[in-house]
Amino acid sequence: MKRRLFLLMLIISITLVGCSSGNIEDRPEMVADEVVNEEAEEAEDVVVEDDGDQIPIHPDDIMMDITILEPNSIGTVYMEATYTNNSKYPITSYTAKVLLKDTNDTTYLTSFDTVMPGETSPKFETFGPDSQDPNDVEVLTLEVIARTEEGNNLYIDYDFKLGEATWWEGGGY
Repeated sequence: MKRRLFLLMLIISITLVGCSSGNIEDRPEMVADEVVNEEAEEAEDVVVEDDGDQIPIHPDDIMMDITILEPNSIGTVYMEATYTNNSKYPITSYTAKVLLKDTNDTTYLTSFDTVMPGETSPKFETFGPDSQDPNDVEVLTLEVIARTEEGNNLYIDYDFKLGEATWWEGGGY
């Protein structure tokens, strides 16, 4: 029993090794290890991350292009999205939690298609705002799974309300 408990604790601790987090703001134009001087802190495009790590995939590299469609024959409004993978990693899963401000409902835009660097994803869709107003759509969170050069999965969670990202690397499929 003690041996099983020890193995379970060992697996959990190995899984959690490598977790990182940081702030999401505009893309930094500097190396993460550089010391930020006062002038750089005043610049709009500088990020000071809590632990000095850079986000492996910046959200600007994979943001969606959302199109709100006309209502169908029974009046249901849908929206479709695509994204272009401008990162260096293949993306295997992409899920955005979206707030529909007109009805205060949340919905999810999800794609499980593998999108290689430089490619654009196939269209994926969900319910859209009844108002058909693009201003009534707000992306709250984004969860991405990418594949590293070593074949491991890279999990990244972006929270746009908090302006933070959390990422960790785990075993491959």
